[in-house]
Amino acid sequence: MVPLGEPIAPLDFVPCPFLSWGMTLLLRKSSAQARIEGGDSGHWPDDDYAVVDDTIVGRIYREMILGEPKWRWFLQCIPEAGPERPIPPPNQGMADTLDEAKAAFAKRYEEVKRGK
Repeated sequence: MVPLGEPIAPLDFVPCPFLSWGMTLLLRKSSAQARIEGGDSGHWPDDDYAVVDDTIVGRIYREMILGEPKWRWFLQCIPEAGPERPIPPPNQGMADTLDEAKAAFAKRYEEVKRGK
């Protein structure tokens, strides 16, 4: 709840948490993430999200594939592993819905964190 007199943040600043086996990942609009990081927020579509676990760990966005809307997800990094450790395949995937993409991302993120 926002105290009286406090400005309300635009909806793209409200994180959407989703669970990954005992942890919460945040799904934040990429335009909002760019503003947080001091970058240009003007070129991100509304259906493009940064996946955040303290830092950005991936991205989920909608794209048209053969005339059908699909959701692409991919892992960018695993903070605990450090920048030197590459993410083993599969580190990306496609889904029919945003919820399916979030579930697939969370599952793979947890597997990679466990070293699989």
